Amino acid sequence: MRAVVLIGVLLFAMVSCGDQNGSSAKADQEVSKDIQSNEERQSEIQEMEKEISGAIKTERTSVLDAKADLLLKRYRDYITLNPRDSITSEYLFRAADLSVGMGKYDAAIAYIDRLHKDFTKFRKSVEMHLFKGFIYETYLNDHAKAVSAYTKLIEKYPNHRLASDARASIDNLTLSEEELIEKFKKMNADKDG
Repeated sequence: MRAVVLIGVLLFAMVSCGDQNGSSAKADQEVSKDIQSNEERQSEIQEMEKEISGAIKTERTSVLDAKADLLLKRYRDYITLNPRDSITSEYLFRAADLSVGMGKYDAAIAYIDRLHKDFTKFRKSVEMHLFKGFIYETYLNDHAKAVSAYTKLIEKYPNHRLASDARASIDNLTLSEEELIEKFKKMNADKDG
């Protein structure tokens, strides 16, 4: 009986050691895979974006969510390794957009904040201010932060076409439900008349 138990313990120890060696080899393989050039990383991201954009027209699935999570990870990796690269601002923008699609609203806000901080002249900076306010208003139900984001857009870009959208959003957020209903009724009456 002792011999059977001893043999069982030895077999267990051998299997455990074998698994550790397999895990170590797998970890080494992942590390070597992580050593990519920027071009290889960009190419991988581009392929993943194509795959996800083609699948997004269909219903959300766990497979699609897993691919989107992996793409977000690839964006984060690239951004971390290349904080000042010219495409990093675009990846921050795309990561914010994808994060909203994945329901990761706080992450989206963090990407937008990083974009504003590190890339002040980004081509869609104004839109990102409006987007940030929209996320706070619609998804996070934080009207105070939404108003703050909209106000920042108006202060920085008072003559931009989106400043009027930001003003309208602030007006709508500060009205009661009854006042909002009255406002829309009046707008419809003016439109019809």
